[in-house]
Amino acid sequence: MKGEEQKRQLALEALRLARFDLLKKLPVLGAAVAVPVLQWTEGRSGTDAKMLYWNVEEVLTWFMKGISVLERRYLHLLFHGMYLHRFRQGRYPKRIWWLACDLMTEYRIDRMHVPGFDWPIPGSRNHYYRKLREEQVHFYEGELALWLEGCRQEELQEIERVFCADGHGYWEMEEKETGRCDREQRLQKVQQMSQTIHRWRTVFEQVELWQEEHKRQAGGSAGHQTEQIVLQKERGYDYRQFLKQFAVDQEELSLDMDSFDYIPYDYSRRMYENLVFLEPLEYKELHKLQEFVIAIDTSGSCSGEVVRRFLTETWEIFQEKENFFKDMRIHLIQCDCMVQEHVCVTCEEEWQEYLSHMTVKGHGDTDFTPVFRLVDQMVETGELTQLKGLLYFTDGDGIYPEKKPTYDTAFVFLNEELRKGSAPSWAQTLTLEMGDER
Repeated sequence: MKGEEQKRQLALEALRLARFDLLKKLPVLGAAVAVPVLQWTEGRSGTDAKMLYWNVEEVLTWFMKGISVLERRYLHLLFHGMYLHRFRQGRYPKRIWWLACDLMTEYRIDRMHVPGFDWPIPGSRNHYYRKLREEQVHFYEGELALWLEGCRQEELQEIERVFCADGHGYWEMEEKETGRCDREQRLQKVQQMSQTIHRWRTVFEQVELWQEEHKRQAGGSAGHQTEQIVLQKERGYDYRQFLKQFAVDQEELSLDMDSFDYIPYDYSRRMYENLVFLEPLEYKELHKLQEFVIAIDTSGSCSGEVVRRFLTETWEIFQEKENFFKDMRIHLIQCDCMVQEHVCVTCEEEWQEYLSHMTVKGHGDTDFTPVFRLVDQMVETGELTQLKGLLYFTDGDGIYPEKKPTYDTAFVFLNEELRKGSAPSWAQTLTLEMGDER
């Protein structure tokens, strides 16, 4: 027992040194390392976003190989938290999602060129990076998961050997425990999970603000390591934040944890058998997307594959339950100099059906005004009642409306290199840079 305790103390000291050295190299991570709590485990090292679970033997083995090896594992776990990997699995099988998250995380770390980390990048990882670029797969989790679903079992095993750096069983451990809890305990766990997500999102936003401030003060000097971090920002996150401005307030059947007071509830449960003093509200005022129009410029550089990638990334955001109401309505409009197609989808099945059979129609000159005339008409006839915004995916070269519409409008450009025109001053713009991960 004494020997085990000594090992644990050595492992703890190694983690402290790794954390200290990592923060010297990447001081922007200060807020991130403060979120999870250290916990020892008999299984593989990993994280559930609330805690960092460390296996003593693994920590000592990594430390003996060099402190930078342990630092990289530490950073890998922090990235899982910042990207909310545990909470964003969606429809993917857990093995595929876990592997996609590991692959993306390792790629991000390799792109940072942190002093002491593997450089040049080992051939085993570089082989798959080249392969993904050749197959035009972008390095974010959703697209990596789609690619992994098409891999043979033997190749999946090899990719796991190269990229898996931690145990992911902790991602589903709490869900299993929640299933065995009573109603009150489940409510508490839901609240705790919401708090964890909020903390990580706050950390992510602080990292972005810190980087912007550093660039302003230091002029964005090229050689500074803090410029290279964090995250080669995940496009899905930026895009998600961008879409939130088009949300509307509406009541939806949901537990309103903000209005729930545990003190009288707990008192009544202990003092009375069949009486509670307060129940959570069945309806909660939520801020989500409900109606949305996505217009697609079908001329110029907006090819079928580019449009499909844009729509796939958009759906990755829409399918998260906190972003869209259940009775959603998404209008998809293809247009060059005239409206070529108008489809309204109301569920995932209809979206996937559209995406699987989608063909880009038009390829003529670009005129944005027909889309605005169509949307204005739908607003006047009552077909659109909760519309807050229109998103127009384009290369920017076309005829714009002269007057600002009654709803917010954003023009989304593929990237700056392909951008051919300037949007009017009344419109917002966003550049996705969908090709920057190739």
